[in-house]
Amino acid sequence: MLPDMGSTIRLGKILGIEVGFNWSLVFIYALIVWTLAVQAFPADVPKQGPLTYWLAAALGGVAFFGCLLGHELAHAVVARRYGVKVGGITLWLFGGVSRLDGEPQSARAEAVIAGVGPLTSLVIAGLAFALAFATSSAPLVADVFAWLTYVNVALALFNLVPAFPLDGGRLLSSLFWWRQGSRQRGVHSAVRIGRVLAYVMIALGIALTFTVSPINGIWLAFIGWFLLSAGSQEEAGATIKAALRSVPVSAAMSSPVVTIPDWLTVGQFLESVAPGHRFTTYPLHDPSGALTGVVRLGDLVKLGREAVDGRLSSVARPISDVPTARPDETLSSLIERIGTAIENRVLVFDKGQLVGIVSPVDVARLIAVGQVSRP
Repeated sequence: MLPDMGSTIRLGKILGIEVGFNWSLVFIYALIVWTLAVQAFPADVPKQGPLTYWLAAALGGVAFFGCLLGHELAHAVVARRYGVKVGGITLWLFGGVSRLDGEPQSARAEAVIAGVGPLTSLVIAGLAFALAFATSSAPLVADVFAWLTYVNVALALFNLVPAFPLDGGRLLSSLFWWRQGSRQRGVHSAVRIGRVLAYVMIALGIALTFTVSPINGIWLAFIGWFLLSAGSQEEAGATIKAALRSVPVSAAMSSPVVTIPDWLTVGQFLESVAPGHRFTTYPLHDPSGALTGVVRLGDLVKLGREAVDGRLSSVARPISDVPTARPDETLSSLIERIGTAIENRVLVFDKGQLVGIVSPVDVARLIAVGQVSRP
């Protein structure tokens, strides 16, 4: 499964894009630094002090992750230029992932968004090669740049493997999309090819495990399993998105909506109001009837005892931060427009009147009971 930005350590924003890293990156960084400091650099540039090797390895590891970030930023920046909302970038075990909350509107757009990543890695490799040549008088520094040249070329080639979630899988999908006229069909065709490749990798990995190299065999089999799982997720996601294109928000929303006075205390709400309703989300209104915010039952239950006497208005999410929709808007366009913000619930307005609330559970229930039919 791909990493979730919610499970990462956030580093901040670059070009307005949220960047973070998954905890698995710590172990990969340690492995890279140890390999360079103990094996690679001493073999390539002998007679240097241990501290020098470790320092060069530490800087090389940081530079490598900078290269990964450059690869993902290229995806994200180009995606935004094509009107696709970018939820964030996560660096993790297998390198990095740009989370796109929408999808490209054409096969050409998907191809460009996917292809710019490997192209960026090759450009970085070219720069690193030039720097390795320019710093040849400092052998250890040149070796760091030579290593960066190698890993960036490897990164570009690995990402061109035709399997999801790699760039090669998306390039293949865009080709099928262009030829077959449907993104869903394109994804389905690309996943079938990627699935065959994944099974081959798993089989080779098992063979290597019990013959030549157990460690390399396990890694190859694990990567094959990951590609197999990611391909199934991509195909399921494409099928659901295609199905939701014809479903209006009104089909998923919970209605009617119960609004609560924002001057009630948390304790009063939990004791007197919440037990009488089945809802988990409640919009708040002021004495004039204007909406002021939204509270979620699960969030209120987690508050400490000291918050019981506080007003609901003090713990509510401001109404300006809550996404809105129209009842006739399709669910697919809503999800592409707001992305993961649907987790905070969506208020549905019809001609200025609040008529419903949409949550991820509502959408999942709609799909589960079969109200969404596949095209």
